[in-house]
Amino acid sequence: MAPYIPQQYLPNLKKYKYAAIDKSLISKYVLAEYWNQLVKIFPLTMAANMVTLLGSLHVLVAIVLNQIYAPNLVETCPSWVYFAYSACIWIYGSFDAVDGKQARRTGTASPLGELFDHGCDSLVVSLIMTIYASTCQLGETWWTAALVFFSLANFYMSTMEEYHTHVLYLGYFSGPVEGLLSFSLATLATGIFGPAFWSKSVYSFLPIPTALAQYLPQLTLAQSVVVGMGALLVPTIYASFVNISKACREQGKDVLSAYADAVPFVASITSVIIWLNASPVILSEHLVLFLLFVGFAFSYIVGRVIVAHVTGAPFPKLNRMHIPVFLGTANALAPHVGLTKVFDGQSEVYLVWVCLAYTAAQYAHFALEVIDTICSYLDINCLTIKQKPAATAASGSTAGTKKSN
Repeated sequence: MAPYIPQQYLPNLKKYKYAAIDKSLISKYVLAEYWNQLVKIFPLTMAANMVTLLGSLHVLVAIVLNQIYAPNLVETCPSWVYFAYSACIWIYGSFDAVDGKQARRTGTASPLGELFDHGCDSLVVSLIMTIYASTCQLGETWWTAALVFFSLANFYMSTMEEYHTHVLYLGYFSGPVEGLLSFSLATLATGIFGPAFWSKSVYSFLPIPTALAQYLPQLTLAQSVVVGMGALLVPTIYASFVNISKACREQGKDVLSAYADAVPFVASITSVIIWLNASPVILSEHLVLFLLFVGFAFSYIVGRVIVAHVTGAPFPKLNRMHIPVFLGTANALAPHVGLTKVFDGQSEVYLVWVCLAYTAAQYAHFALEVIDTICSYLDINCLTIKQKPAATAASGSTAGTKKSN
């Protein structure tokens, strides 16, 4: 049995019920009918997780194109590459929105579906931010790092909130809807007009007098987007803590203990920031590689939280995925405490490669073990729909008919 789901928590998989609140006006009034029609293109023999996987693979295609045409995140790409970015992000967002509908259409909704969906989302979030940073030509800078870290913080807080409230809350502006729509439109506009407009002063797009603008922080349009995301993150995190506090009081749980569940993420993100600050060469020349490593580490940390959520297990604290983060940070800080860096210069780049290999392998082991455990326990398949014996299927059909009546 996989160590990620202790035996005593497996029965909770059969009790789990997915719940969500989506306040997005765009979802309700603009995209709802599009999604209802889109899901019909998928055959009833296709598993919902396959829809999720196919959508996520489009982001992988986009990041491969990005590393071919803009490996340093500052190069100007052919227009068709930006159009491809836009299409890939749009397809990913669309498939992500209808995978749950496909699960309900096929009668195969399960806790594995939420795990698979959130697992894919956690992997691609940093990739989409990297693509967007490249579109805006932010380069391998703190602006790109901040863009990714803000997105990871938002994702972690949403997952932590869902664990304690048992509800996935999507506000009036959420990453899965408005965020992806914005990035898809931004890359589309870049394909039409070119990336140069991202480098213009943000005040040239706003009705602000020049005399006043000169006293304000000088930001490009691209940089203002990053600042805006950081500003929006503050009320988002506050709302998550409020919802967690309310849920804990209703459940008779300790609020401060719940707040402390932010420590695993805070510890990891603080460490990677310290590491980047102490190793400017990694930041300016190998940021994409570093962010890939951080992305796998983050996905593992979030994945453990989602597993705990659907199984009713205790909230996971610091784990083995923090090891490479802490070791790398300690190595980077060594000269500041009178010690010698074990990995310096090119050898530190090799260290990042080792960290990437470790985190990717650890995440793969985690994902495969959890999928195998849940599939075995619930007697389901992950990427295909398992055919039930004729007698069972007939019984289920009869039960379903009676229930609908």
